[in-house]
Amino acid sequence: MTIEIISYQLKNFEFRTPVPGIDANGEVQVDYANEKPHLISDITLLYSLQMDDSGNVVEAKGIDVANNYLMHLMINRDHKCVSLQSRALIHFFAFLNDRQMRWDVMPYRQNKRPTYQFKKHLEALSRSREAESKLSGKTCQGYMRCVVNFYRHMIAKGHPFDNPPFEHEIMAVNVQGGYSSMSATRSINVQTTDLRIKAANTGRRDGVPNKLISLSKFEWDELDFVLRKDRRIIRNINGREVVGSLAIEFSFIFLLMRYSGLRREEVVTFRAPLVFRPAADQIKKGYVTLRIGPFCGVETKNGTEREIEIPAYLMLKLHEYAMGKRYIRRRSMYEKENSGVDAPFFLNNRGKQFSSGTLNARWGEVRKMMTNRIGRQFEHKPHNLRATYGVFRLYSLIDAGVSQSDALTLIQSKMGHSDISSTLHYLKQVQEEASGDEKAEHVYEFLFDHEDFEL
Repeated sequence: MTIEIISYQLKNFEFRTPVPGIDANGEVQVDYANEKPHLISDITLLYSLQMDDSGNVVEAKGIDVANNYLMHLMINRDHKCVSLQSRALIHFFAFLNDRQMRWDVMPYRQNKRPTYQFKKHLEALSRSREAESKLSGKTCQGYMRCVVNFYRHMIAKGHPFDNPPFEHEIMAVNVQGGYSSMSATRSINVQTTDLRIKAANTGRRDGVPNKLISLSKFEWDELDFVLRKDRRIIRNINGREVVGSLAIEFSFIFLLMRYSGLRREEVVTFRAPLVFRPAADQIKKGYVTLRIGPFCGVETKNGTEREIEIPAYLMLKLHEYAMGKRYIRRRSMYEKENSGVDAPFFLNNRGKQFSSGTLNARWGEVRKMMTNRIGRQFEHKPHNLRATYGVFRLYSLIDAGVSQSDALTLIQSKMGHSDISSTLHYLKQVQEEASGDEKAEHVYEFLFDHEDFEL
């Protein structure tokens, strides 16, 4: 008999708080609290499969302690997504299963406790030279952080441990001083644990400028959820962080940068006449092409013209938005003050073109939400969306059999690189060996999914 730890994704189900009781016959019955059901759109839970020597499943049961924690995050902590926590716990419980260890047994010797054993395991994976087993430093740090938070939850619930799963530490961190500070930096003390992963590989790509670094597949999946499905951001209002809504215009702006490689100035000056309803053959093909430049009002770098590509479904969504009352009202206000001038496609509620500063401000709010979602600092700037298009598109071309030189030439043309050296930075990222964890789900996809947006 063998035991295997697997995950199973559940979608669109309602949770109601169970209320156990005893009926008139003295038997246990379960009723539900009189409350509005909690809709959970997507969650990945853990299961343990017992299999015979022929590979047949003999018994399947949920790993309740992990699944209860994930449900707690969704229902009580209002997490919109727990994919990172799910993956971390899958790795952790698979690790325990392989070594026949229990998650709640904490021996006297610290290095024998499952938490410290798992830390040592992750550090070894971050240093591994084997592509199939290697994990990036940031992935290891994220997984360890999730496991620590799982144990913190169990400690808060009063679960008894013979010995502590970890020890707390105080770490000094240098941060930028405020505008009223006399010094450029100041030091603050942060409470952490002795399970921090000190991994040399933190995900930076040596030799690649920061602005040319692509988002990882995991980072893009999380950001895609924020931009298209959740559309929630974190704003700073009077010194207090509050959750607000992301305007649909900025969802489209960031998606165009990601899927067409537009620069910030290009996307804010993108003109209304460039948007159209794709024909059936264009939708079947998957994308449409446009020429942009000063001749049509788009402020390209150095005023050069170039052809760009836009996924057909994204163009269809832009056209549907252009036909709606929200945009028509904004465009009418713009045209009253700018007679005879093609309107920008992206306008604020006063009919004014968005500025680059406004775009940066909204991105800062998106970045705060991303930091909250992924459990670590999300450092990418808007320009990294353009790099993500370049890397992902280059990967898809090479994977489809296009020669490396032809793929580089095409991407250089579509992105308007005057020098091939910038495009070569994208190729370097494509050629990097993906970690074992990333390879299992690493699919670079150019085409835009046909997702609905709620206004």
